[in-house]
Amino acid sequence: MPVQGPIHVDRPLTNISIAYKAEGLIADEVFTVVPVKKESDSYFIFDKAQSLKSVATLRADGAEANQDNLLLSTATYRLQEHALKEIITQRQRENADEGLNLDVATTEDLTAKVLLQKEVDAATLLFTDGGWANESSLSAALAWSANTTVSNPILTADSAASTVLLNAARPANTCVLDYRTFLAVKEHTSVVDRIKYTSSESVGPDLIAKLFGVEKLHVAKGQRNTAEEGLAATMANIFTDSAWFGYVEKSPGLRKPSALYCFKRGSGVTAKRWMDEPRNGEWIEVSHMYDQVVPASDAGYLVVNTVQ
Repeated sequence: MPVQGPIHVDRPLTNISIAYKAEGLIADEVFTVVPVKKESDSYFIFDKAQSLKSVATLRADGAEANQDNLLLSTATYRLQEHALKEIITQRQRENADEGLNLDVATTEDLTAKVLLQKEVDAATLLFTDGGWANESSLSAALAWSANTTVSNPILTADSAASTVLLNAARPANTCVLDYRTFLAVKEHTSVVDRIKYTSSESVGPDLIAKLFGVEKLHVAKGQRNTAEEGLAATMANIFTDSAWFGYVEKSPGLRKPSALYCFKRGSGVTAKRWMDEPRNGEWIEVSHMYDQVVPASDAGYLVVNTVQ
């Protein structure tokens, strides 16, 4: 006789759950961190024109040395705090199913959202047309997605690197591509033809970095939901179709220009918790204080409309 009635009551699994968070975030990889103690302060900028000016140095016997002048200015940073919090009530704890660690899940979710906003801030600085001293916009025929002999990302990279070297007296050592641009580059005929007889490596970020003449290539893959609260998700890439080349100082110090810095106090994202007796719950809050800046706009080069 068949079993009558349900033999299994659905309940959440304890070894699997589904959650979404942005992957491929690059802000913390691209922006060199400068630890600071104060929320705001200033730093010196040596005048580029004066520092790189070729002056007469020849001195005749018995004559005084020619005089030179050191020109300085200052710029400022101001840390801003980015924070989110959520409350876990005692009733939620008591009713939570096994395997759902509310504390961990809440902390990870808040942290992911704080870092997502940091990525959005980085994309705005890096890929905003008009934000850099050196920029170019590709026509449809020259776009890397065209994949023709007319379009050539390697030549564009060489031109960008030469411009950075000329204007900042530093070689471009960093490149940032959005994911769509990366896909276009790795399949581009100029790239494939360059390596097909000389390398058995698959075309990845490291190989493209070599072809572009930079130390590190970062591929931005992050996405975000741009819809209003409560509406169906509208997904969009955080970084648009562009390529950025520049010199980023990896060891910040005196008299070292850099296209990008991230001033930060403390160890990064911090989490704290406290009881809320009137609401019979416990708050979890994560926060991060930073300021992403462009100390030397002429040390970067932005190429827009790479994919059309």
